[in-house]
Amino acid sequence: MTTVSTKRIGEAIGLTRKAVIERSRREGWAYVEKSGGLQFLEPRLPIDIRMALSATRNVTPKTEQDSREDAIAGHGYKAASERAREIATWRAALLAEFDRAKLSGVNLETFVETYNSGAVARPIMDKLGTVSVPTLYRWLRDRKETRGASGLVPRYATARSGAGESLTETERSYLECFWLRPEQPSVRHAWRLMKYNIPDSSCSYQTAYRYLRSLPQPLIDFKRLGATRAGNYHMPHVIQDIMRYRSMDKVVSDHHCLDCVIRWTNGKLIRPWITTFQDYRSGKILGWCPSVNPSSMSIIAAYYMMALRYGIPKEGVFDNGQDYRSKILNGSFEKATVYTPEGLPEETIVYLEGVFALVGTKIIFTETYNGKSKGRQERFFRTLAEYFSKDSGSYTGSDTRTRPDEVQTFYRSINGIAKREDFPDWNWFVNALGGMIQLINDSFESEGKGMNGKTPSQVFAENFPDDVPAADKEVLTLALSRGSVRRVRGNCVKIGDRSYFAQDLFRYSGRDVIVRQQLTTDSEVLICDPHGAVICVAIADYTKETEDLGETIGRVRLAKKKNLMMLAEMGSGEVVAAPEFRTMIDVAGGIYAQNGLIDLDEQLALPKAAGAESLSGKTEAEKPRMNKRTLINPLDARAEDYLPDL
Repeated sequence: MTTVSTKRIGEAIGLTRKAVIERSRREGWAYVEKSGGLQFLEPRLPIDIRMALSATRNVTPKTEQDSREDAIAGHGYKAASERAREIATWRAALLAEFDRAKLSGVNLETFVETYNSGAVARPIMDKLGTVSVPTLYRWLRDRKETRGASGLVPRYATARSGAGESLTETERSYLECFWLRPEQPSVRHAWRLMKYNIPDSSCSYQTAYRYLRSLPQPLIDFKRLGATRAGNYHMPHVIQDIMRYRSMDKVVSDHHCLDCVIRWTNGKLIRPWITTFQDYRSGKILGWCPSVNPSSMSIIAAYYMMALRYGIPKEGVFDNGQDYRSKILNGSFEKATVYTPEGLPEETIVYLEGVFALVGTKIIFTETYNGKSKGRQERFFRTLAEYFSKDSGSYTGSDTRTRPDEVQTFYRSINGIAKREDFPDWNWFVNALGGMIQLINDSFESEGKGMNGKTPSQVFAENFPDDVPAADKEVLTLALSRGSVRRVRGNCVKIGDRSYFAQDLFRYSGRDVIVRQQLTTDSEVLICDPHGAVICVAIADYTKETEDLGETIGRVRLAKKKNLMMLAEMGSGEVVAAPEFRTMIDVAGGIYAQNGLIDLDEQLALPKAAGAESLSGKTEAEKPRMNKRTLINPLDARAEDYLPDL
C-alpha cells in the first residue's frame, strides 16, 4: 500500500510538518513508523489530501538512458517471446561472423554484400534473410549499448508494462478498493465511484476494465468470492488415497439440511436436518439421525447407531465446526472440591473424558466447510437431494436457480393461491429417509475410485476386517454420557429442573461429585466421585410430589430413617470413654475429689526447708499472717473463717 511522508503532504496542502502532524492526530490518520518519520497510508487519507497529492504528482517519463539500463540488465531479452529470443540469437551469431571477418580487414559494406550473396553464413541467412548496411550498423550499436543480446530483440516483441500503465497509484488503489469486495460490484460500478473520488482523473472505462481484469485471479477470487471458495480453487489440498483403508478404519460425519419442507409435530413447517456417519472406504452410510436442529446430541445418536450395528471405528474425520468441537464429544476440565485425608478441603481440576475418547475412536478435524476433505460425504448428500428431496412432494431447491415457482406458496398466499397444507409429516419423513438410505447403500452401484461398479454395501462387506472391536450395549451406553460436576444436597443432585435421588449420596452431602447423564434415558444418572470411582445410580424425581401425596411422604420418611441408620452405623466404631471421664468437669472432679485438698495444718506439718524450722518455735503473734481465703473451699468453709480479725 502506498505511503506518503509528512513533508510531501505539507508541500501539497501548503502546511508545515507540525501542522500536518497535529491534523493527523486530530482526525486519526492511519500511519506507519519508519526511520525517516511518520509515513501515512495514502488510500486512507481524507479526500482533500488525496486530491492535492494527485494534483501535485509529477509523472516523470522514462528516458532513453533508463530504457538502455533496463535492456543492459537483461529485461528486454527476458520479457520477449520464445520466437523473438530465437531471432535475437541469430542476429548475435551474424554479428559474431562479422567480428571474425573484420579481423581479416573486411569492412562492413563488403561483408553485407558477401552475406547477401550467400557466400558466407548460409544457415544464418536462411533464418534472417538479407540485411542492409544501416540495419547491421544499428544492430552493432544496440549490442554495444546493451552489452548483449537484449538490444537485438525485435522492438515489436518487447513486452509492455501491462494494463493500467497510464493510471496513477491512487487511481489503481481506488479501483481495487471499490471492485475487490464480497458484494461483487461490476467494473463500471467501481470505475464510477473512483471518478467521483478523483474528479480530475482521465481514466476511461476500458482502461479501468483492462487493469482490473489483469489483477491476479487468486486475489480477485479471495476478495470477491471469499476465502473458502478461493481456497478450493487455488490452494493445494490433500490427495486422498482411499485404497489404503479398510472398512471401519476411518469414518466421516457431517450435518446436512435437506431441500424439502416437513410438517413438524407442532404444525410448524421446517426444513429438516440429517447427521450421518459414512465409511471412508466404501461410502456406505453406517449411522444417521434426523433432527430439527443438529447438535452434539444428533452426532452421538448417529454414532450410537453405527457402533451397535458395525462396531467401533478406529478414526473419525469431522468438520471443524462448533457441534463437533463441543465439550461432551472432546472432553473438558472442570473445578471440583475434594477433601484430603486430614479432612481439609481443597480445589482440584477434574478432567471429564469426551465421548469418543471413552469409546476408543481417534478424532481428526478438517478445515471448516471444505468439501474436498469429505468428497464422498458431499456426493451422498447430492444423491439424497436428487432421489429423496425431489420426490418428497415438497422440494424447495438448493438455490434460486433450482427452486420451483410453486415453492413460493409454501409459506404465504400469492395471487389468490391458497397456502399448501399437504406437506408430509415428521413420522413419514423419518421412515422414508431410513428406507432411502438403505436403498442407496444396497442398490446404487458406483464407478468411483475403488468401487468397480459395486454397491457401497458390497464394498463394505468385502473390505470388512475381523479385528473391528464390537460394542457392548451397556458399556456403550455408559460411555455415551454427558459428565458434569454437581454438589450433593439432601441425598440429591440437580440437573436442570430435575432432581436425582440415591440413598448412598447421604455420605457425600455437601460435597462435589461427577454426574454422568446417559443420553439414551433421563430417568437415572450415574454418580462418581471426583477421582472417577462409581458411587451409585441416582433415580429421577424420587422425592417429587405425585398425585398420592401420602405415598411420596412415606418415601421421604423412609429415606430419612435410612439416613439415621447410616448415621448410627457411621458412629458404631467409636471408642466408649470411661463413665468418670466423659467431660472435663468429670475429669477435674475425679482428680481433686479423690485426692482431696491438702489442709493448712497438714501443710505446716510437712518437712520444712533449711532455715524454716525457726517458725515452729515462735508464738502465734510472732508467726507471719496467712491469707485464710487462699486455700479455703467456699462450699465447706466455716463462717468464722471469714470473720474479720478482732
